[in-house]
Amino acid sequence: MQEVIATCTPGLEDVSIEELADFGLKGKRIGRGIISTNAKMSDVFRLNYCSKSLHKIILMLSSGEFSKLFELCKAAYEIAYSEFIRSEQSFAVRVSRAGKHGFTSIDAEREIGQAVIDSYKKEKGRRLKVDLDEPDVLIRCYIRENKFWLGIDTTGESLHKRGYRIYEHPAPLRTSIAHCLVRLVQWQPEESLYDPFCGSGTIPIEAALYANKIPNHWRWKSFRLWKLAFVDTEEFMEEKERIDAKVKSLKLKLYGSDLFRKHIEGAKRNASNAGVSINFFQQDIKDAVFERDVIVTNPPYGKRIGHAGKALYANKMLEKKLAEGSWKRAAVITAEKRNLESYSEKRQIMYGDLPAWIFLYEK
Repeated sequence: MQEVIATCTPGLEDVSIEELADFGLKGKRIGRGIISTNAKMSDVFRLNYCSKSLHKIILMLSSGEFSKLFELCKAAYEIAYSEFIRSEQSFAVRVSRAGKHGFTSIDAEREIGQAVIDSYKKEKGRRLKVDLDEPDVLIRCYIRENKFWLGIDTTGESLHKRGYRIYEHPAPLRTSIAHCLVRLVQWQPEESLYDPFCGSGTIPIEAALYANKIPNHWRWKSFRLWKLAFVDTEEFMEEKERIDAKVKSLKLKLYGSDLFRKHIEGAKRNASNAGVSINFFQQDIKDAVFERDVIVTNPPYGKRIGHAGKALYANKMLEKKLAEGSWKRAAVITAEKRNLESYSEKRQIMYGDLPAWIFLYEK
């Protein structure tokens, strides 16, 4: 078993831990947007191939507390890297830092990188090549205040970039957050689900992927784990075949509407590319009927709010529609807290650098 850390949306760590349980893994929150578990390498492949709430899967090499940058470098120097990096391969270090420190992220990347070079040279007598643009192996260091986690990236580009989007909405909802919304509202495949602000269709598409157990097959060949020195490619391919054999093709009652025809057409293209069937249609929110089991939506806010969006909040349009409808449960994510009331639960998350709130409703 290998200690593994995974990054996820800050504020939704508990949902990602719930997803880990679906894989038979026990997780715990260890930092803002970071959870950990113990897993076999086959589990590491499964998480990359199947997870919908996680962003990156990292093989933990070292962790602890520190006060000075040299302590981080010392921890990096003490690691034996030959298990992960072949002598002819290149590497790079990426640092994600939160808190006040006497160094920059670039400083840390440079100094930790030198520690890796020195450690490998001591172990194997070879100097590793550095490639900052396209390294074979990527070492990641996550720093939160005085704590750090150092490990090998098995993912590469974040898993929330699924690969099925061929139409990009001006302000698309992150797919991993959409998946978490579907989980938080406890939607079941036999229930209908409706998004009245569907944009490029992310929420109903993610619901369909979840129900049908469709893996991240759009970009599995790009996972960084394939380049690690110890990887058993045959074992991973056998695991992939087992996962693919379990994909379902359920007839789901999924609906999405939007004010703009171009978004509806784009949502249809995205759903087709994702291999799922969704009923998308053009409709203004004032004409929408909330006669579905579950409502999950991401109404306009921030830069995309516009005049229609301002009216939506000022007139409590969404709350009125919820009050009129015969739905069972609802989830709304927005950075506009005003005039959203009567919710059963509210939680704050970080959407990149933007604070947002998830409102859960239950009749």
